[in-house]
This record gives sequence, C-alpha cells and structure tokens, in this order.
Amino acid sequence: MGDANTTKRSGLAFWAPLIAAGLALFIVVVDSTMMNVAVPTIVKDLKTNVSAVQGVISLYSLIMASLMLVGGKLGGIHGVKRIFIVGVLIYGAGTLVAAISWNIAVLALGWSLLEGVGAAMVLPLAYALLVTNYEPREQAIGFGVLGGVSASAAAVGPILGGVLTSFFTWRLGFAGEVLIALAILPFSRYILERKTAEAGAAIDWGGAVFSFFGLFSLVLVLIMAGRYGWWNAKRPFVIGGTEIDLLGLSPTPLLIGLGLILLAAFVHWQMRRERRGQTPLVRLRVLANGTFLTGVTANIFQSMVITGLLFVLPLYLQAAVGYSAFQSGLAILPFSIATFVVSLGSAGLGQRIAPKFLIQTGVALLVVGAFLLYRVITLQITIPQMIIPLGVFGVGMGLLIAHLVNLILSSVAPDDSPEASGLNNALDQLGNSLGTAVVGSLLMAFFFGNVVTAALSDLGIESTPQERARIVVILEDARETFTEAERAQILELLPDAARQWLSRTADQAIVTAMQDVLVVIVGLLLVMFLLSTFLPRDKKRDVPPDERTP
Repeated sequence: MGDANTTKRSGLAFWAPLIAAGLALFIVVVDSTMMNVAVPTIVKDLKTNVSAVQGVISLYSLIMASLMLVGGKLGGIHGVKRIFIVGVLIYGAGTLVAAISWNIAVLALGWSLLEGVGAAMVLPLAYALLVTNYEPREQAIGFGVLGGVSASAAAVGPILGGVLTSFFTWRLGFAGEVLIALAILPFSRYILERKTAEAGAAIDWGGAVFSFFGLFSLVLVLIMAGRYGWWNAKRPFVIGGTEIDLLGLSPTPLLIGLGLILLAAFVHWQMRRERRGQTPLVRLRVLANGTFLTGVTANIFQSMVITGLLFVLPLYLQAAVGYSAFQSGLAILPFSIATFVVSLGSAGLGQRIAPKFLIQTGVALLVVGAFLLYRVITLQITIPQMIIPLGVFGVGMGLLIAHLVNLILSSVAPDDSPEASGLNNALDQLGNSLGTAVVGSLLMAFFFGNVVTAALSDLGIESTPQERARIVVILEDARETFTEAERAQILELLPDAARQWLSRTADQAIVTAMQDVLVVIVGLLLVMFLLSTFLPRDKKRDVPPDERTP
C-alpha cells in the first residue's frame, strides 16, 4: 500500500514522483544504447581503440549490476527519496565528466564509475518509490509507464545516437543527460519519504562485499563468454600479455563457479545476520517468497529476449542489409511505440483481469511477433515489412512489462520493496548481459559457421566439428583484427568468381543466422511461458510475521 498521504495529493504533486522516476529511468536506459552507436567516433576523438571503449562500457555494466543490491538497501535504511536524489546527483556528475572527457581514463571515471554507482541507486529506487507513493491501482499505471519508458529509451537510443554522432558530437548525448538529471530535482521534492522498520540501521557491508563480487563475477563471465567460449577454450586466455594456462578450459566455467560460491556465501551470511538479530542486505523472507522468485526468474528471460533482439536486429540491418544507424532506429520504432502505448493503456487491466493471464498473453504475442519477423527476414527487407511483426512484438512486450514487475514487487511487504527492487534489477542486469552475450554471440557464430560449412561442402572437404570451430575462431579474430579498408583490399585480390561465390555464401549465411537467432529467442520465450504457469492468478503481498494477525 502507498502512504496514507497519497490520497491528499492531486495534479503535479501527485504525478511528480512518477515523472521523476520515468526521467531517471530514461537517462539510465538510453545511455548505453545511444553511445554504442558512437563508439567509432569516441575512439577517434579520444585517440584510443575500440577495445578500450568497449571496456569502459562493460565496466559500467559491471559496476551498476554489482552494486544494485546495495543501492536498494541504502534506500530502505536512509530513505528511498534521499538515496534516489543522491543517485541522480552522482549519475549527473558522471555524465558531466564523460561529456568533457579528454582521454579514455576520464571517460571511464565519468561513465563507468560515477554513472555506474549512480545508476545502481536510481534503478531499484525508481521502482520502489512507486510502492511508497501510490496506491495499488496507481502503482499498476506507474509500472506500465516505467516499462514503456524503458523499452522506448532502448529503441530510441540508436536513433538519437546516430543523429548526434552524424550531425553534431557524441558529447551532446552525455550533456543532454546532465540536463535531464537536473530537471528531475524539482519533481523529486514531491516524493513522499517512507520510513521503513530498518531506518537508521547499519548497512551490511559483509553482505555487500559477497554480493558485489558474486554478481561482478557472473556479469563478467557473460561479457567474456562470447570470446573465450562457454566450456572449452576457443582462444588463449591472456591477461596483461601473459597467457594463463587453464588446461584447455575457458575461464567461463571457473568464473561461474566463483560467482556461485560467493553468492552461496552471501546467502549464508544473510542467515547468520538474521540469527544474530542484525540487519541483512536482503531479508530471507524475500528470498523465500515463491511468487517473487518465480517472477524475477521470468524477468531474467524477458530481459534476455528484449536485449538480445534490440542488439542483433540493428546489427543485422546495418551490417547485412545496409541500413544506417538512423534507419535501423526507425525500423524498431513500431516496437517502441506499441510497447509504450500498450504498457500504459493496459496497466488498469490488472484490476479486472488476472495479471498472470495478461503476462502469458504477452509472452504468446512475443512468440507470434518473432515468427512473423522470421518470415520477412531477407536482405531486401524494408521498414514497412517490419511494422506488423515488430508491432505485435511490442504489444506483447507492453503487456508483459506492465504487469510482471508490478506482480513481482506487489508480492513483497512495503518495507521490503527497496531491497526486493534492488535484487530484481540486479538480476535484470544479469539478463541483459545474458541477452547480449548469448544472443549476440550466436548471431556471429551462426554466420561464420554457415560460411565455413558452405565453403567446405562446395570444396568437397570433410571436417570434424572441432576443425570447423577452429576455422570459425580464425574468421572471428580476422574480423576484429583487420580494418574495413584492409578487408576490402583482401577481397580485391580474389578472382571475380571467388568474390561472387563469397558474396552469395555470406548473404545466405547471415540470413540463415538471423533466422536461427529468432528460433533461439522463441525457445527462451517458451521457457518463460513455462515459468509463468507457476505465478499466482492474483497479486498476493507477503506480510511480515510481526504484522500477521492470529
């Protein structure tokens, strides 16, 4: 339930907390998608290399995901409003530093460190403040708005980044975020502060350390898995110029094991603190809440799907079809619009129709949208051809995000909402990393695999899967090593017949690879649908033992 004072407000005072949360969520989500387009320009301006800039982006994701639990808990201890504002100020300072950065180190300070810390506070508390400022019906509308804002920001980011990079400068992207961060402050004064039972308690720094390094390890491994492989090593593991011998294994399973051990230690540490009557980072009743855990797991798959699709589709349109960043952004616009409109328009349906049914309907529409997109994937695909598939996909996503997060946070007690939101957002970031790592790497793996298979077949050469995998790695490394001009020079050395064959093979390979990725996305959605069957029909809030009536 919201605060009793929520019923006394109207107009701007009533909607200002939602506006503040929406603006904060927008700048955090749009940041990465907008700046991904600007990577080549940033490399040129700061006189650095692509790997360094990608490292800055990865470090931002690592810091944000790893500190999300701490950010949510700080809101529960010191007040959601206070920590939300502090997070906005830190994030704004980071974007300012990034906007004026003169080398890669300063960019990392602003973008990776300051923005990462600020986002770790802002993201969980943007959702938590809806619980503390609105009654259940308004909460549903608020979660629908935030879901639409998040999806829209992810889709609009590449368009905005393309325009700024092409006609102005990438620095204006960060500068614009500074202005939005400042615009949040007047609205934040209307946020109601709700004191929880843990107000003034000491932060669980031991749990913070376990959770930070546990989540850091898992997100890091997802970033590295595409390059080094999930089990057997695809290529040597090198740190600081020194090759580390892992007995033929990729570092992926080792880091996954380390992350799981640290998270298991985190759970035992939480149990220990509760037995001693101390404040844990996450209450065990949150971890034992079946509805919350099922919803969070389903949300991980939702994040994988949306992040994966928004990563591979623009990549396909630009690299294979020849779209510009601006054109690929326009192509995704039907998805963005449909998601925003449906997430907002369907928010009130949860009062009349079981949220579980709406969530399952959303997943089913996502499957239909993926199937329709599969059918129109060609090298001649046009923006009009994508309107219906991406529109259907957007309608499904709108239904899903409007009700899934609401169901998740509505299942916990109000005092638990900041830390529950922190945990949900931390695992949401894990899903985002999985979407990029798994779906993104599969597109290139399928593409090169198809090229190698076709080449060996046409030449009549028999090969083992291991031999084909090694050739794929060589091609992937060549793609990273050679510049566009160098690749063009190599192609010029080939006879005309060889160039024509390579062009036909590559064209077919990338179309088939994109279709195969959509099949994988459908598989993820089917798993999500299966998980949704374990959700309750209606929202049931967990009540702390000390508040239960006999």
